[in-house]
Amino acid sequence: MDEETKRRVARNESLFREANEAIERGLWPEQEEQLIRFRCECAGECGQPVEVSPLEYERARQSGRTFIVLAGHEVPGVEEVVERHPDYVIVRKTGTSGDVADRLDPREPD
Repeated sequence: MDEETKRRVARNESLFREANEAIERGLWPEQEEQLIRFRCECAGECGQPVEVSPLEYERARQSGRTFIVLAGHEVPGVEEVVERHPDYVIVRKTGTSGDVADRLDPREPD
C-alpha cells in the first residue's frame, strides 16, 4: 500500500473517531457502564454500530493511534490488532498512518 493510501485510511478513520468523541461527550456520567452504540472507526467508512460501554471506548482511546473497529474490519499493513473482543477489535495505526492519526487526534493539543 502506498503512502498516500495509508494517509487516506488514517484520515477516514479519524473522521469516525471524531463522531464517536461527540457521542461520548453527550453521555451522562451514570451511563459509563451501559452499552452505547458508537460507530466503527474502520477505513471502509462502514459506520456500523459497535456496542461498547464508555469505559471500554476510553480504553480504546488511550492513544491517538488506536481505533475501535468491528472484527474483520482491520487493515493489515496499516494497523495492527492490539486487543481482540468477540464483536470488535482495537487496532493501532503504524508508520505513516500512525503519524497522521496522531496529528488528527482531537484530544491532542495542536
